[in-house]
Amino acid sequence: MGKHAVQFSKKKRTKYRFQKLKMCKKCNRYSILKDENCPTCGAAFVGIESLVKSIFKNRLFTEAIWILIIVSIGIVFAPTVNTLYYSLIAGVIFCISYVILTFIFMKSEYFNQLKKMLRVDLKKISAGLQFDSELANEDVREGRLGQAYEKLREIGDLISKDKMKLRQVKVLNDIMLRSDMELELEQLIPTVYDKDFVKYALEVLKINRSMITKKCLAYFIQNRESIVMDFGLDSLISVAGTALRMKLYIQEFHEFIEEFLDYFPKERVLRLCSILQSNPEVDWGSLGEKTKHLVAMKYHYDPDFKQFVS
Repeated sequence: MGKHAVQFSKKKRTKYRFQKLKMCKKCNRYSILKDENCPTCGAAFVGIESLVKSIFKNRLFTEAIWILIIVSIGIVFAPTVNTLYYSLIAGVIFCISYVILTFIFMKSEYFNQLKKMLRVDLKKISAGLQFDSELANEDVREGRLGQAYEKLREIGDLISKDKMKLRQVKVLNDIMLRSDMELELEQLIPTVYDKDFVKYALEVLKINRSMITKKCLAYFIQNRESIVMDFGLDSLISVAGTALRMKLYIQEFHEFIEEFLDYFPKERVLRLCSILQSNPEVDWGSLGEKTKHLVAMKYHYDPDFKQFVS
């Protein structure tokens, strides 16, 4: 079966991951998907921040009412005029102090209320995410892989377990990847070796080498034996070549690069020579010596390497 051609919508970014959560007040169900309305009852979702602000405002309103009631009781039952004035002045001072303190600690109180709500509703949130996950499964069964991935991507922002990462990877492996897609890689790296992830990472490498980050390089090195068995030596050669993009990567993974130096294409070796020569103050160790030897033996006749030949 051929791969599916799909188009991803732009991922919504938030400062905190929990900010994507929302709730259907009618179904009392949480969701993290982009839908504006609940797929079950059709009611509009309410963002978690709006819910917390509403609860916070109601609490402040209730406290303010109690303050006014207490002040009013003090005024009504004041035995003398002086006592009435004292009660009124004390009430005004207390109200002003309450307002000032509320504004000073509003942000911390808001986050305390938010944490309390997330803790109390943890089971509801978990159940809501499970429902979202079932919607993604339904999309996969119906062949709507683009929509399925977008749902799993949103759920993955809150659930970073291997199971969720690999569900996204499996869907991505059935999609025709393009350079204009908003793809993720580092966020999907599992804690153990997984063939599906490596397959996806090698596809990403072909269309956007810059996505092979330090964490991804470390994953390939850690699981190199399994990768060679499943994908052959060329896969490691390609990954090692991406480490030449940055000076820091070359320094950190110099042993890995040196191991496959003889297999690099000309343009990769040329880039390595350029970086080594531009940073003479760095101790490149055996990588520097081996690179010089390779150039002298293999590229001594090539005019592109003239400046690097002793």
